Amino acid sequence: MAKFKLDLEPDPEVLLIAISSHVNDYRLCWSLNIGLGLQLVRRTEDIQDNGPEGLAHYCVFDQPGVTGEPAWSLVANHAPDGVLVPEQRQADFFLVMGTDTHQTPEDILHTVRSTQFVLAAYFLEANTLKSAHKLLQ
Repeated sequence: MAKFKLDLEPDPEVLLIAISSHVNDYRLCWSLNIGLGLQLVRRTEDIQDNGPEGLAHYCVFDQPGVTGEPAWSLVANHAPDGVLVPEQRQADFFLVMGTDTHQTPEDILHTVRSTQFVLAAYFLEANTLKSAHKLLQ
């Protein structure tokens, strides 16, 4: 009988904050950069996913992690052609960050909530979302 070995990559340890905002992606990114002291920059390639009307493009702003600091990403959830994470339609953006930060998650959430243009922000468990893998591309 043949034996099969599954080589699974472990799920990355990330904090995931859902954000509701009424402004464009670049304005929210600018505001988060000021509030959190980040340097998020727009990716050259968007996240692509099949939507009901065809291929949808979701913009992403990244700050690569450096030694001792986590990587950060701001991912849009809505595009004209679809929703990236349908289980969280009410969220307009997702802030994804590594867990190796010197700030507590509660402090980060408080700072995000007090940032200009943020209407609501809350934690999500990435392992409970079916489409969470799309945020880690």
